[in-house]
Amino acid sequence: MKKLSFAALCGAFLLGGTAFAAPGLTVSGTDLLYNGKKIFFSGTNLAWSDYNSDVGASPLNENAWRKAVEGTRAAGGNAIRWWLFNNMSQSPEIDQTTHLVSGLKENTINNMKKALDIAEEYGVMVSMCLFSHNLMEPNQWGLYDEKLDITANTNLFEDEGTQAFIDNALIPVVKAIGNHKALMTWEVFNEPEGMTSECSGWTTKKMALSKIQAFTNKVAAAIHTENPELLVSTGSVNIQYQKYWNDAALVAAGGKTNGTLDFFQTHYYPYYQNDAVSPFVNTAAQMASKYGYDSKPMIIGEFPASGWKGDTYTASMAAKTQISTEECYRKAFDSGYAGALAWQYIGDKTESNFGGYTYTIDPALDAMKALAATEEASIKIKDVAISQEGGDGKMSVTYGGDNAQIEYQKTWDLSKASTFTFEVTNKGASDAQLHLIFKLTSAWTWTPVNDDAGACVVPAGESTVCSFDISSLADRNQTLSVVIANYAAGYTGTLLYDNFKAGDQVLWDFNEDKYDAFSRGFENTEEMIPEIKIVFGESSVGIEPRAAAVKAGATLGIAGNTISLVTAKAGDVSVDVYGMNGRRIATLFHGALAQGSYAFSLENMPKGMYIVRVKGAGITATQPALVR
Repeated sequence: MKKLSFAALCGAFLLGGTAFAAPGLTVSGTDLLYNGKKIFFSGTNLAWSDYNSDVGASPLNENAWRKAVEGTRAAGGNAIRWWLFNNMSQSPEIDQTTHLVSGLKENTINNMKKALDIAEEYGVMVSMCLFSHNLMEPNQWGLYDEKLDITANTNLFEDEGTQAFIDNALIPVVKAIGNHKALMTWEVFNEPEGMTSECSGWTTKKMALSKIQAFTNKVAAAIHTENPELLVSTGSVNIQYQKYWNDAALVAAGGKTNGTLDFFQTHYYPYYQNDAVSPFVNTAAQMASKYGYDSKPMIIGEFPASGWKGDTYTASMAAKTQISTEECYRKAFDSGYAGALAWQYIGDKTESNFGGYTYTIDPALDAMKALAATEEASIKIKDVAISQEGGDGKMSVTYGGDNAQIEYQKTWDLSKASTFTFEVTNKGASDAQLHLIFKLTSAWTWTPVNDDAGACVVPAGESTVCSFDISSLADRNQTLSVVIANYAAGYTGTLLYDNFKAGDQVLWDFNEDKYDAFSRGFENTEEMIPEIKIVFGESSVGIEPRAAAVKAGATLGIAGNTISLVTAKAGDVSVDVYGMNGRRIATLFHGALAQGSYAFSLENMPKGMYIVRVKGAGITATQPALVR
């Protein structure tokens, strides 16, 4: 494992430290203060790593979360925005008779705590967003439709439903999290105006604005009553609607005098919103005067990470002033806003787009670095040391229970591939039995699970290349998710995965991104899969020579710089060369061979000692080789 200090890279950002001290974050006029000093929140969104499911039944996807938090901090940032219950299709618990919130799913609090603990490591604070306008969208891209209880979501805005949520979910969470050092705010809604007719909402079902205001008032009051030191906000879709979240409007709707917001958040997208409502064209003071909202701190909670200047700008945009991502952060800082959070780290790993416009977080990270280079005194919460691993990476998955699944969500066109292959090393004491499953098409349909005869069996202590025929999957051009299921009864231990390929297309080799791993399958527990991580320097095969497992007529020999191979039958064969540290150095051959004799040369290898591994066509063997 190679660890490279980011000290040189981030030296400009890492000047003297400030210790965390709860509650830490307070409000002074239109400013947010951290430990009594004005702070600007420079950051990103990770709205979800797994849509609707980051809290609830499944454990936290720690790799996706840590990647976003660490990446934000490495860019000199200090904030991230995260969605929790969203549309209530996955959490909290809903009573199926009363359609009222009855409690929390088993991992809700643990996931929130773990996420905040990781954020605290890096000096990053989190806006914890409870709900989204998706509450009023019964058909959310076909995802979890069967689990979305639209009656419960509607009841949420009635007195009985609001109180049930407060008593059975909100207060237990607020008590459990307390004054966590990484908690920026409890954010009631993401874009609540989207659920209303009054604000040109877009959801299928609509909710009266007054009901949303009353709910916001009662939730804010419950949080403030439980812990007066905590801050509450909400994320408005457009600054022209900000007045609806003023103190007087909320108290009038819900009747709770302490049910007001401590600061505001607004969103801006140039595709739909013109310069008049742009916080990047108008100062915070100008906007407050123009749109009549209370004098409070204002964070720009969402905007395109790509900016809208040059190649990312089109004449069809509502905005006419072109602004780069770097200018977004700078203008927000200079114009009196309390923060700017770009949309978004792509947690679900889809090739996502917003409104038909593709995006990536990279321009935002570069822009944050530029801002931190001159303004880190107003941004940095504490010093951190970030390590960067590299080399020959593998995904290490530790299994602790039956029927465990790992999943990677991303959109691919695999229509040109007829095979799907990956390398596996079994470090457990019993055989693993691996099945390949795809989610295909926009309906997220599942491919049939291979029967036992079609499974890839990886013997204990052995390495193999698993190969699956996918040529019959007509919809593989719409592959949305890859799942590897280990259905070996009673299997416990660790599998090392490497070099996932669809045909000749390499999907993952785990060599560059230390957090870009599969996640636990839906509702797989930590007991079933205790850990998934990328490791470097692990051997795919043991470096000790071992006797060849051969069928009659199969042989492996090494003489000088020549490898001689006789196959006992036709089949896929891999001939790989490893260093004495266990790292794979070269693949001399990977493909189909007929029964017969073959030779492979080592003459292009540097002088030294190696391990040669041959697998397939009736032979599994490793032998040492000295290249002179």
